[in-house]
Amino acid sequence: MAAARSSYHHGGLREALVQAGLAMSRDRGAEAIVLREATRRVGVTARAAYRHFADRDALVRAVAEEALARMARTIEAKQKEKQAEAGGGLAMLRGVGEGYIQFALDEPGWFDVAFFAMADMVNPTAATRSPYQQLHDALADLVSAELLDPAKAADAAVTCWSGVHGFATLTSRGPLRGLPRERVDAHAERLVADLVDAVAGADRRSG
Repeated sequence: MAAARSSYHHGGLREALVQAGLAMSRDRGAEAIVLREATRRVGVTARAAYRHFADRDALVRAVAEEALARMARTIEAKQKEKQAEAGGGLAMLRGVGEGYIQFALDEPGWFDVAFFAMADMVNPTAATRSPYQQLHDALADLVSAELLDPAKAADAAVTCWSGVHGFATLTSRGPLRGLPRERVDAHAERLVADLVDAVAGADRRSG
């Protein structure tokens, strides 16, 4: 315990507690995050944790911010993959949708906890661009390419996010979570392609 206290003297305790929260929530989501358990895993007293987090909710929020950043990185990777295949704004938008669903399926616990940082998704303060920003950036690319009417961009964001989030929730933590992964992935690709076609106003599906 003394060694742990010494190692966290210079500011590493907050990050260690966040990492403990990530480990706890990975399988069961936000409900599994317990501040006292986080301190036990890290090897410090509860009093030490309160220097960084006023209560459990504050720890959950910090863990959610990190989960949100990881979701954004998954989306970025998927966008690069889609760009390599086809390029253009349509590929970037498909990358947002497919990456969002992939993260939910791969990490359902973190997908659950990420939404405790919803304010940061819509009005982010961190350096990492949130999935919501990534969606708006992709739609802005379509507007620049004259594939989307600027007046319809806000509605397009709601349509895309609602469709993708609903599917991600149903298949990662909802009644469709028992479907074979390959079947879910195939459905996801079709869903995202249909949403992209809908907001772009034309049938441009690549299959």
